[in-house]
Amino acid sequence: MSIKTKLTDLPTSTFACGPSQGHPVLRETPLCNTYFERSHRAKDISTDGLYKQATHNLKKLLALPEDYTVIFFMGGATPALDAVAWSLTKNSISGLSFGAFSKLWCKKLAACLEDTVIKDFKEPAEGELFPSQKPDYNASLVVLTPNETSTGVQIPNEYLEEAWKLKGEDTLIAWDCTSCAGGRNLPKNKFDVMVFSMQKCFGVGGGSSVIILSPKAVSRIEEAKKLRRIPYSLDLSYAVEKAVSKIQTVNTPSTTNIWMFNEACKWMNDNGGIEEMDALCRKHANYLLAWAAGTDWLKPLVKNEANRSYTTLTLEVTDPNIDAADISKALKETGAPNLQDGIKKYSAVKQNSLRIACFPFVDINGTSQYEKLTRAVDAIVANLRAQQEA
Repeated sequence: MSIKTKLTDLPTSTFACGPSQGHPVLRETPLCNTYFERSHRAKDISTDGLYKQATHNLKKLLALPEDYTVIFFMGGATPALDAVAWSLTKNSISGLSFGAFSKLWCKKLAACLEDTVIKDFKEPAEGELFPSQKPDYNASLVVLTPNETSTGVQIPNEYLEEAWKLKGEDTLIAWDCTSCAGGRNLPKNKFDVMVFSMQKCFGVGGGSSVIILSPKAVSRIEEAKKLRRIPYSLDLSYAVEKAVSKIQTVNTPSTTNIWMFNEACKWMNDNGGIEEMDALCRKHANYLLAWAAGTDWLKPLVKNEANRSYTTLTLEVTDPNIDAADISKALKETGAPNLQDGIKKYSAVKQNSLRIACFPFVDINGTSQYEKLTRAVDAIVANLRAQQEA
């Protein structure tokens, strides 16, 4: 008998780390009601409508100051991070590189800046998951990733508070919050720049991002333009002008994605705000950690709780006879598309491991979806072990 025939009562949520599970209102709304056929320049969509509402609801959710600028940017987080590096760096850039996504910002994107820009990025020592060295808080731009999607490592709130306190007079603190915006209660307004794609905690489709800028960051844009020629699509001066003057975007965005984002923000605000979303993510993660503790083949990859993300959790497979890829393959063979993308090792993580999303919308009611998932995985592992013993 195949494992497929043994698995029953499978979860209906997706546990993928992006694009992730959407709120029920998003999944139940006909496409024709999501403004996908409307002009993004129409006043009832942008200036006096959807974009204005989404900006207001995001500012309420994150308790943003009124003078912070919200930009709906083209593409996912990668072009948004590119724009930040090009438009906000003066003579130096520093930060932490401790996973695939923070490395993307620190190594690949920043590398495109001219050679006259000093680049100083701290990496973990051999055998560590988080750097022991601090970034240069006097660099013109300090880039931090509060939650690493790949490894499930987080920068503690105390660290982020310290960075804000120690930053130089001409320093901008920038956060890539793709894996935690909407799901983690971060220190309030201890940043000049926040970037995130909408596809994780907010449960929106891929290809849309948000850039939030403090007044100090906005003023930096014109300084940077005097230092280098910035590609048109990465020049944030145009995006700021459109966002401030008309609450519009420079390029044609996915209006459907912004509609989904606004609906997610409204639900989050109506159901306890960021504090409750934080608690919901922790509830999901704590259930998985308790499950792992009750097995003889799993443990948290990140041993230090302060550095352990609870929005994307990575569990290490400690039994050398169990391959995470075999678990993922068995889940795929169930034929449930929600499981085909979800539970698997991230390619850049060397340890034999499973990465599981703990975002708010994976289970808005608690842990029942996770309970179904763990029962299925338990059955898969039992089957794998039985096959090995046969």
